[in-house]
Amino acid sequence: MKVIDWDSHTRVRLQLWDIAGQERVRGLNRVYFKGSSGAFVVYDMTNESTLDGALNWKHELDGQEILKDGHPIPVVLLANKCDETKMHQRNASLLETLCQEKGFVGWFQTSAKENINVDKAAKLLVKHILQNTDEPVKEEEQNIQINLQKPSKTKSTCC
Repeated sequence: MKVIDWDSHTRVRLQLWDIAGQERVRGLNRVYFKGSSGAFVVYDMTNESTLDGALNWKHELDGQEILKDGHPIPVVLLANKCDETKMHQRNASLLETLCQEKGFVGWFQTSAKENINVDKAAKLLVKHILQNTDEPVKEEEQNIQINLQKPSKTKSTCC
């Protein structure tokens, strides 16, 4: 649980679930997604193939969790491990286009290890979540659940 004093009148409690994008928990997604107000979908910048997995998670989220107005919950795409690689301008343009096409509210290059842009990403997501709140919620009742998904690396086993 992470608590953020958003402004002088609003305290936000973030409940984060990191399901690590593992295929073995896909059957439990409804449990993890239920009641979510927003999500981060994370891919590994050092392994571009994980972007496809991240897009699949976004599609699955859109099909399972919707807001009262029928729109999908806000989702921010995180290009993680920016401390280990540089993003080329072409890739940044691609992510801008993907975010628009797939309905992400934004994207950030992040490093969980070095805490790069993590707070900025959280603030953007919370901003979108609060915009979707119909009525004021008592401070002690305002909990926002955010799910973190990272596409898993494909593992193979033999006999």
